[in-house]
Amino acid sequence: MGNVCSRYDLRTNEGSKMKRPGIGHNGGPKSEPFGLRAAWLRFADQVELRRLAKLHMRIERKKMAMKELVGERQKIMNRCIKRMRRDEGKN
Repeated sequence: MGNVCSRYDLRTNEGSKMKRPGIGHNGGPKSEPFGLRAAWLRFADQVELRRLAKLHMRIERKKMAMKELVGERQKIMNRCIKRMRRDEGKN
């Protein structure tokens, strides 16, 4: 029979829950579009909208990075607190 392709062929990406990334896609975080309810957004021109979108994504990435750093710090703090309590005999 040889090489039989299923209908969920990887080349067509059918049946997959994930969409293939497009050109220039960097896999940024999924988020709500910025400023949908802002009254001032109607007055932004195309150049400003592109810049706002770029800034919004940059801000979101920095928020995610900060969240990861704070989480790592919290884990280290909790480990140290457990060691401290064990050392003091409080368990």
